[in-house]
Amino acid sequence: MKGRAKRLSLTDRLCEYSSFLKYNTVETGKTEKRKRMEKIISTAIENELTDRQKDCLRYYYYDGMRVDDIAGIMGLRPTTVYKHIRLAKKALKKCAAYL
Repeated sequence: MKGRAKRLSLTDRLCEYSSFLKYNTVETGKTEKRKRMEKIISTAIENELTDRQKDCLRYYYYDGMRVDDIAGIMGLRPTTVYKHIRLAKKALKKCAAYL
């Protein structure tokens, strides 16, 4: 029948939940690796990026602003904002290669 949602049985839900639990209960090695990665990336942001690149990343990814709005705040053209975001991501990828 059209438009009818698939019914999930209890066993389907239990399988999904057990998979979620396996994923969520990570070993300490994974959490330590994640903490180390976060520290490296935050250090890279601080030391490898220009002030404009940091601001563009913060506005775009952390504050969720649109490129046009960022350009208006910073007094730049939208293409320049895109350029700063692209260069910042490129620099961070280079640093992440050492993880």
